[in-house]
Amino acid sequence: MLDTIRLASTEDLDEIWMTLVEVCRQMSHDRYSPQWTLGVYPSKDDVMEAIAQCSFYVGILDGRIVATMIVRQRDDDEYANVPWPSGLRGNEVSTVHLVAVHPSLRGKGIGAELVREAIRLSRAWSKRAVHLDVMLGNLAASRIYTAEGFAYVGNSEAFYEDTGTVELEMYELVL
Repeated sequence: MLDTIRLASTEDLDEIWMTLVEVCRQMSHDRYSPQWTLGVYPSKDDVMEAIAQCSFYVGILDGRIVATMIVRQRDDDEYANVPWPSGLRGNEVSTVHLVAVHPSLRGKGIGAELVREAIRLSRAWSKRAVHLDVMLGNLAASRIYTAEGFAYVGNSEAFYEDTGTVELEMYELVL
């Protein structure tokens, strides 16, 4: 469905931000959503940092940015206490965050496309697993991840400066 998925650049920031504005605006109308707070999570500082670290990816369709994700080449510090079944941690794994699809394109498989690209990148980086989290009750995200081979490993609390302490469903894909 997407024309391409590529690393974002600083020139993409305004268009990325407009996509995230639309995603967050739609959340207030959804039966369930992670209820991101624009400016807190996601924030422009987070996006700019991820772009600078070469970990922010965008999905392009018909010449415009319609999807986003962060794929980091290391485990998330907040995952230190998660009992990952594989035992893999640190630089052995990659992590996925901020998977977002423009509301007008939901249900078209773009989220799954992003996840498959994150898996492909992780393999190319010789990672042994991919870790990610899902806000409790986010069934759409959970379905995508399990359909792409991720295993639910349990719930865990994490503290993020922008959201505070939250309970998350944790997922792992061993590569």
